Amino acid sequence: MFSIGEFASIGRVSVRMLRHYDEIGLLTPARVDPFTGYRSYDGSQFEVLGRILVFKDLGFRLDEVTQIVHGEVDGDRLREMLAAKRIDVARRLDLDAARLRRIDARLSHTEGMSMITVDTKTLPATRIALVSETAAGFGPENIGPVIGPMYARLAQTLAGHGVTFGPSSIAMYEAVDDGDGTGITVHAAFEVGPEVVAGEGYEVRELPPVELAVTTVHHGSMATIGETWEQFTAWIEANGYELSGVCREYYLVSEPQPQENWVTELQQPVVRRQDA
Repeated sequence: MFSIGEFASIGRVSVRMLRHYDEIGLLTPARVDPFTGYRSYDGSQFEVLGRILVFKDLGFRLDEVTQIVHGEVDGDRLREMLAAKRIDVARRLDLDAARLRRIDARLSHTEGMSMITVDTKTLPATRIALVSETAAGFGPENIGPVIGPMYARLAQTLAGHGVTFGPSSIAMYEAVDDGDGTGITVHAAFEVGPEVVAGEGYEVRELPPVELAVTTVHHGSMATIGETWEQFTAWIEANGYELSGVCREYYLVSEPQPQENWVTELQQPVVRRQDA
């Protein structure tokens, strides 16, 4: 027999953990002294402790570990649980990998970051074919998964209707109240000729001319375009302008080029602030 301290040391767990396992019925001592309350364990229980630690390490909750260790789960059910756990871990790995790529992109962007250059210009009327979807909010983690497939779908639809489009593409974002917080309507568009009319699977709109817009150019990945937008809007505020229309991203260079080679013009209609 082993005292609780000896059993904990050999099994490489804490005494506190063993006491907790006893309290929840996961691993009870082989003997408890009726007078002192001292717990004792026998050698066969090291195998049970080992199984507990294995399934804990795989990410199972203690109630699940209890069912497994106590034989309440048959082989088929255990395989189902392991398969579900694998899917969950793989999903979290994918999310972490995507987050890591965004961190690397931001680090790279920060290292080479310089003050943006802003121009003022008029924007001509532009006829566009577009599709629209809703995203949960701004930021690449919300916008990216939504807008990415939209251009491929729109291009395929327009080609199927024999519509000539492009070569540049446009994205526009509008905040909307979706009843459960504020969502974002994402518009993905291609420029089209004046003869093009709406068809199944796409709209056609005429973007009116803009008398005054401020613009800047973002080079590189969409993962860091949010920082350029932040600098851009800060410049607008600091230089006596007010927003007066829906912002646009005008993709001068995009797919099939890799994102690090993309060139995107940010366009924001504005008016001069009265007190400027």
